[in-house]
Amino acid sequence: MAVLIGSAAAAAPGDPESFASKGVKLDRFKGVFPPHIKCVAILTPASVPNESKMRLGIQMLERAGLKVKVMPHTFDKVSKGRKKLPASGRIADFKAAWNDPEVDMIIPTRGGSGAQDIPPKVDWNELKKRKVILMGYSNITCLTGPMLSQGAGYPIQGPNLGSLVSCDDASLKHLKALLAGEEPEPVKLTALRAGDISGKAYAGHLTLLRQVQSTPFKVDTTGKVLFIECVRRPGKELKTAFTHLRKGGFFDNCAGIVFCHFTRCFPDDAAKLKFFEELTAQVKCPVYYGYPYGHEPAIRAVDFQRTAVIKDGVLTFK
Repeated sequence: MAVLIGSAAAAAPGDPESFASKGVKLDRFKGVFPPHIKCVAILTPASVPNESKMRLGIQMLERAGLKVKVMPHTFDKVSKGRKKLPASGRIADFKAAWNDPEVDMIIPTRGGSGAQDIPPKVDWNELKKRKVILMGYSNITCLTGPMLSQGAGYPIQGPNLGSLVSCDDASLKHLKALLAGEEPEPVKLTALRAGDISGKAYAGHLTLLRQVQSTPFKVDTTGKVLFIECVRRPGKELKTAFTHLRKGGFFDNCAGIVFCHFTRCFPDDAAKLKFFEELTAQVKCPVYYGYPYGHEPAIRAVDFQRTAVIKDGVLTFK
């Protein structure tokens, strides 16, 4: 049974990052987490999650043989007149989970907005003492980026708890290989500017990558393969974010760029491809698209400790 630290509130509003879970198999996490991951902490560093879906995810983790610790403010409700949870509770949960000697991995319930409140309020030298895995995406870009830049923990851009419940089978198989230290199956990409490349992976939500680079926790992208996704942003906003990153040198010395899911950002695939081509013209490195990562059930994780190799248009994580 999950260890519930603190009290839970009533069900929260729906989580747009969660995919449909009707008919999901409760045992689908069995075998995904290797033996060295025994205890997982669940917390809400950003927006309020759909509690019923998260409870389902917790049950599935338990059925996979994991001990699950639910942090005290995970299911707090937003007070009347406020748009998000108080930062104090989210920060306290993050620190407590990270410093708990039993916790091997932290999985946020969802993204949304708010994770950016945490990095300025933690002692990064203290966090470096434990090699905790943290896996999430979307607004969790505001945590995984600082983790990478500060050399703390083991950041992975991959499913939050809500999307892990009902991501596709290929994504679970991919995650299993990453966590076990094995090489996942290769993925065929489409070239916008071809070229064989190799470099450590870095991934995130486009507009939030811009935000991270505007803080003291900016990431040095020299030699890195950049995996970029986004959701529900108009083309104008996306171009502004990309241009801001380019002018700040984000792409100057990277090994290459891979555009991933840009979900509900364009009216059709033709408009999305045109957008990718426009951005490709602004940089000099090899550029590809088609890696299944982002706000869709096909969400294959990106491990920042892995070397991403693209040869003849085929991506492998070494």
